[in-house]
Amino acid sequence: MKGRGKIRFCALALGGFLSLGSQSAWATYGGAVQLACSRSPVVAHATSTVALMPQCETVMQTVYQTVMVPEQLTVMQTQYKTVMKEEPYTVLKPVQETSFVTRRYTVAKPVYETATVQRRYTVQKPVVQTQQMERRYKVMKPVTRTSTTQREYSVMKPVVQTQKMERRYTVQKPVVRTSTVEKKYTVMKPVVQTQKMERRYTVMKPVQTTSMQERRYTVQKPVIQTSMVNESHNVLKPVQSTRQVVETVSAFENRQTVIPGKVMLQTAVDGCTGCAQTVAVQTAPQVLNQTVMVQRPVVRNVIETSYVQETITRQVPVQTCTYVSEERVEQIPVTRTEMVAEERVEPYEVRTCNYVAEERVEQIPVQTTEYVSEERVEPYEVRTCTYVEEKRIEQIPVQTTEYVEEERVEPYEVRTCTYVAEERVENIPVTTCKMVEEIREEKLPVTTTKYLQETAVRQVPVTVAEQVPVAVTRTSARVVATQQAVQSCTQVPVIVPAY
Repeated sequence: MKGRGKIRFCALALGGFLSLGSQSAWATYGGAVQLACSRSPVVAHATSTVALMPQCETVMQTVYQTVMVPEQLTVMQTQYKTVMKEEPYTVLKPVQETSFVTRRYTVAKPVYETATVQRRYTVQKPVVQTQQMERRYKVMKPVTRTSTTQREYSVMKPVVQTQKMERRYTVQKPVVRTSTVEKKYTVMKPVVQTQKMERRYTVMKPVQTTSMQERRYTVQKPVIQTSMVNESHNVLKPVQSTRQVVETVSAFENRQTVIPGKVMLQTAVDGCTGCAQTVAVQTAPQVLNQTVMVQRPVVRNVIETSYVQETITRQVPVQTCTYVSEERVEQIPVTRTEMVAEERVEPYEVRTCNYVAEERVEQIPVQTTEYVSEERVEPYEVRTCTYVEEKRIEQIPVQTTEYVEEERVEPYEVRTCTYVAEERVENIPVTTCKMVEEIREEKLPVTTTKYLQETAVRQVPVTVAEQVPVAVTRTSARVVATQQAVQSCTQVPVIVPAY
């Protein structure tokens, strides 16, 4: 600041000194002086110009800023928890005593006696006799003979022109004829006769009679009373917010690439000239399926959930149970069994088998084969060319078939069945039932219930509030002073000489 005052003082002094020699002068803003030449027509004086130039310097300046500073505080928060508390109460405990009462009753006890009765009957027992017999017949047996015949023919090779020719030959064609021969035989056909019979017997059938008896007893009937109690608890309520996230998703795509077929050299024969030529042939193109991974940006909504604490008060039911005595009557069924005689009839069947002779006729097919001569024509081709004639000899086999008569013998069996009477004895058990009286004793249980008072302890939920220290972060504002460099510029007068 002192340097600036000295500079200004020197500038003012210089301006005042220069203004003494001039007749007209005027002052400008900021202390600068502009001098004009005198209007004297005789003498001209040389003058100088004073200009303002900026002069800058760096100055340290204090700057105040407001900063938010986090602070850790510990506060006491009320939390509720449920504690199980023991509570004594009185209950009636049932105690049952059981005693037995003897009851006498008479029952009829069945006594079974079994006796064996013989029953005689006659059956027809079959006796089978087998006799071996023979049947003679004649067949025609073919005998084949093979002979070889030579055939001479001429061929021209190679042949460009084709000539069709025929070759005739004779073959033996078999003709099969079928005739039917009747064969008579006798079989024994069984005839079954069924006769129904009855067998009577007596059984003791139990008959039950049920009567109802009353039994009185006392029970403790529970009576439940419900009262509502307020209960407060803290819950965390979810609050959802949605934000978008850009993700890169990779997926596989199927792409087809066509690969041209390979070029292969093949040898082809000209059908007219018979010359071989090499031809380039391209095979079919091949389609190749490729799986390529492709990445695409996908915008996905992300749901963020934050929880806000909220206090909820609800009504909790508390039940109290008391017991009241109540008398009840129970109907007990008592069943008695009596035996009653009942006559039953059991049917049964007796089967008798008789054999009856029956004559049957069987049709037997007989096949006879005869051979008939048949002339056939076989076409063949002869190719003629302007080349050397060649003679060939072909061996042709000729088969000749002759039939020779042959006698054959076929054995067969003839079975004859005769029936012989046979007497048999069957033992039939007969059961007789008698009822005998018997005295029995039965012990009936009688249960008596007594109720005894007893003190029991039960767990009751109780809500207890307690203070828990919780660390909380709080943000407070503070003013902080810092030194910053600031550039300051001032206008300084400078003398500029005139030329």
